Amino acid sequence: RHWSEYHADGKYLMVKISYIELPKSVLDILRPAFEESRIMSVFFINSHHNSDMADFAKKVIQTNHFVTAPGFGRFIFAHEDVEKICGAIKLRNAEGQFVEGLALGDCFEAG
Repeated sequence: RHWSEYHADGKYLMVKISYIELPKSVLDILRPAFEESRIMSVFFINSHHNSDMADFAKKVIQTNHFVTAPGFGRFIFAHEDVEKICGAIKLRNAEGQFVEGLALGDCFEAG
């Protein structure tokens, strides 16, 4: 069985991806599963961020309304990247599909 099928009895998944390279080609493979699975919490830690991560997060947050707790640690985001992610959350919240929180740890040049 595929990992995204493990959602019996209304349960949700928590996905944590740590210390792995995530080029656009990998994000393109992951995106369909992240958009369709019952993922409530997703956290990326030091996954060698590139400019495509913000677009990936934006699309997943907008598409998968089960995701209510996205998080990132040890990424260096540009201001525009944070605006993309926060814009997706703001849109979801305006539609009544609430994101309960966003975790950002060590995601900016100054910490």
